[in-house]
Order: sequence, then structure tokens, then C-alpha cells
Amino acid sequence: MARRAPILGITGLVLILFGLLSHYFTYNPLEGFFSFGWYSLLHLAAGIACLVWYFMSGSASLGQFVQQRSTRYGVNAALYSVFFIAVVAMLNFLGVRYHHRTDVSAQGVNSISEQSREVVKKLDEDVEIDAFVDGGSDPVLEELFDAYAYHTDRLKVRFIDPQVHPELAQEAGISQVPTLRIKQGDRSTLVNATDEQSITNGIHRVTTRKRKKIYFVEGHGEPAIDDSKSADGFGMFATDLRNQNYLVDKLFLAEIDAIPEDADVVVTAAGRKEYFPREIALLEQYMRKGGHVLMLLEPRRGAKLAELASRFGVKAGNDVIVDQQLRLFQGVTLGLDPIISSYGDHPAVKSMKQRTIMSLARSVQPATSPPKGIVVKTLASTARTSWAETDLDRLFRSSEAQLDDADLKGPVPVGVAASAFAKDIGGEGDGEFEMAVYGDVQLATNKYWHQLYNDSLVLSTIGWLAGEQELISIGPRAVRASRAHLTPAQARTVFYLSVLIIPEVILLCGIAVWWRRSSL
Repeated sequence: MARRAPILGITGLVLILFGLLSHYFTYNPLEGFFSFGWYSLLHLAAGIACLVWYFMSGSASLGQFVQQRSTRYGVNAALYSVFFIAVVAMLNFLGVRYHHRTDVSAQGVNSISEQSREVVKKLDEDVEIDAFVDGGSDPVLEELFDAYAYHTDRLKVRFIDPQVHPELAQEAGISQVPTLRIKQGDRSTLVNATDEQSITNGIHRVTTRKRKKIYFVEGHGEPAIDDSKSADGFGMFATDLRNQNYLVDKLFLAEIDAIPEDADVVVTAAGRKEYFPREIALLEQYMRKGGHVLMLLEPRRGAKLAELASRFGVKAGNDVIVDQQLRLFQGVTLGLDPIISSYGDHPAVKSMKQRTIMSLARSVQPATSPPKGIVVKTLASTARTSWAETDLDRLFRSSEAQLDDADLKGPVPVGVAASAFAKDIGGEGDGEFEMAVYGDVQLATNKYWHQLYNDSLVLSTIGWLAGEQELISIGPRAVRASRAHLTPAQARTVFYLSVLIIPEVILLCGIAVWWRRSSL
């Protein structure tokens, strides 16, 4: 027993050392420094017991214990360990003070895009972001904001649980979670998505000094922008535009001589009444001078608008999209609500990955031979199971449709974008004409606005027309990063195993082996 007693002293010192380290790394400041956890208490008690056992063995006095070669070796090993820990702590301190991030993932999923970096680096005032999320916490969103914070200290983020602070949610006009309120000065916007694209767009909107103005043409039975209650209104559309810091106003073409100079985008929709030739002339004049127009068409409506679109390389078919649908207990049926899941390679829809839905839509496609100088591209198309039915009399009279040679087989284009330099289409100056045409008005009405991702499609198109294509083309963080989100209990387990238990076991085993060999 006397020969083996010194190892008890070394083991006691190691146990006390790890007990103190465990307490240093895990103590809660709110509970006080002298509030020890069970792991620390267990090691301290076991260490003291080993030392007491060593001295009670009668094999050595305190002076002899200190002078023993094994004690010196043990003290040296402990000092080396303390020195190593001090070096690691110093490196961590320097890493926090002089922070540098390097994203080594293949797709850069742990960092923000170049467009986002350019936006936040230009911030000259603080931007406040209130994140209303369930429980007041979202680890993925917090990690994304950390990536933003690496490039700027102008973002002030606050996470809020609307259940705990309903007064703040009511003040901000929050109707769903998650929602971000992004604010700078007296300008604010609400963002209902938590991806990088939406956050960057929101920051850009509140920091842009000039607010873009969107005009809605009225007077032909179009959906009204001040109607948020009925299914056929544009109220939700207009509200979301205002939430995105746009100015929204009505435009009655019959009372004006020209489209207002501050019109960044003009929205025209096929209504119950036809446009007058003079109104079409005003729109055409505005477009050839470099204007931006969103045109929403309908089957058997908006003939003058469709004719105007054809002058700029867009062909609107005299048809209705029919789509095969699989319904429970009914099998395959024919429906007039086509699902859109295919989008073109165009800035207006480049970030769109989700499905949208239309109702009673007509085909809209690039003209075979567009006018010189105009570039026309498809924005959205229906599924392969759909087609553009041209026999409208039979469809509306007897609700029957059948694919034949005269019909356009799916996928059928239902959205088209056209652009050209104004000087190339008869205009003057360096402006650029841009137009987006969709074969459905219902796409943007209250009834369908929040169906699938209709709002995202329309707002993204408006963003392109308003001159923010450098932002809306930011791709979402769709690539899943190689990370694991641990619960607090799992994180503690990993910490104890990797930082304390495994190093301690290795050290004790090394001491045991060394002692055994030195005792032979």
C-alpha cells in the first residue's frame, strides 16, 4: 500500500484540477461564483479524498510528498496542462477581439451573398430589426444575423415572442409569425420570410431615400386597391406594396394627358370594360419612353391590352388553360386552376422555387418574331399535363374540354417579360422599357394572394420592374449546411465528453501507465 500511495496524491491533484476547470467553464454568473455543479463537486470531493487517503496512509509526510520524483512529475504535467489551457484561452480571446470568418462550405451556405454584403456595407445609419418568432428564439435566423453582423455593426436585432409581448406585435401590425419589422428612422417595412433574400430586400427598401411609386390604372372594372375585404379586390396586393416601402396610387387615364413622371411602375389589369384608344396611346407612349408596366390579362377580356402587348413582342392566346388534376375519390379531373411550378431564367423570377396558382388564365408567350431591339423571355409555365384550350364556346357552354391539334400542349407559358432600350423602340434618352405580362388577373386578387406563393411571384416581378433586379436575384439559402442543432442537454453532454471527461480519462490512464512502469 505504501508503494502505491503516491499515485493517490497525483490522482487527487488531477481530480481537483478538472473539478476546478469544470466549475470555471460552467458556472452561472447569476448564481454566483461559489455555486458548484455536481460534476465539479464530485471531482473536488474525490480529489480531496485521494489526498487525505494518501496522507493517512502514513507513507509520507507533506515534505516528503513534495520532494518525491513522482510528485514533481505530476506537478510538471499539471503545469503543462494549465499552460496549454492558458494558450487556448488566449487564442480564443484574440479570436473574439480580432474576429475573422472563413466559409469553407462548397456553396457558401455559412455566409451571405455578395449582393447582401454590398447592401449592409453601405449603411450609414442603424437599422433596427424586430424579429417576431414563436418562443422569441430561432437558432437558424440568429445564425443568419450573425453572418450579417460580421460585415456591419449597423444592424440592431431584437427577438420578440408575440405571446409574451402582444402590445409590441399589435403596434407593429404583426398578423403572423415569423415576421420581421425592419426600420430605419421613419421608414419601416414588414417581411414575412426569414431567408437572406427577403431580409436584404427589406433592408434595401428602408434605406433607399427615394420611394418608388406604383400606379394602378382604374376605370374599367379592375379590382380596386382599396378593397381588402372582397375576394376580387387588390387590397392585399396594395398593402404588401406599402409594407415594402412603395408608394401606391390610382391612375385614371381618361383624365390625364400623359402618365405621371414619378410613375416607376404602372399596373394594368383587364376589367369588365375595354380600354379607349386614347388610353392605349398614353400607355404606349409611356412604354416607348422607357416606362415599366405590369399587365394582367384574362380570357375574353382586355383585347386592347393584349393588342398593345403584341406590339412589344408578347403574344396573348385566345384560349383558357386547362390542367389535369388528381383528386381524392375522383381520380383525374380537368380543372381551370393551373399550378405553376416552372419558371424561366429571368431576374424577375430567378429566385422563385415554389409553386403558384392561377384561375381561369390564358396563355401568354413570346412572339415568334418580336420587334427589333426587344428581348422577350418566358417567366412562368404550367405543367406538362395542361394545355391551352381554344374552343372557348364549348368550354364555357358545356364545361367540356379536349386536347386537339388546334390547342397548345403543355407546358404552356403564362408569363412573359419584355425589355428594350427606349431609343431602340422609337423613344428618346437612355431609359429602358420593361414589361411583364401574366395571363391571369386573379393571381393578384385577395382570394388568391396568399394561395401558395402568388404574393412572392407578383412582388418579385414588381421588384424587377421597379429597378431592384440586383436584389431580387439573390438566391435563397437552399443548400443545407453540414451542421447539427443541439438541444442544451445535448450541448452539455458534448462539452463534458470532449473538454473534460475524455481528456481526464486519457490523462489518468497515462499517469497509471507511467506509474506502473516506473515502479517495476
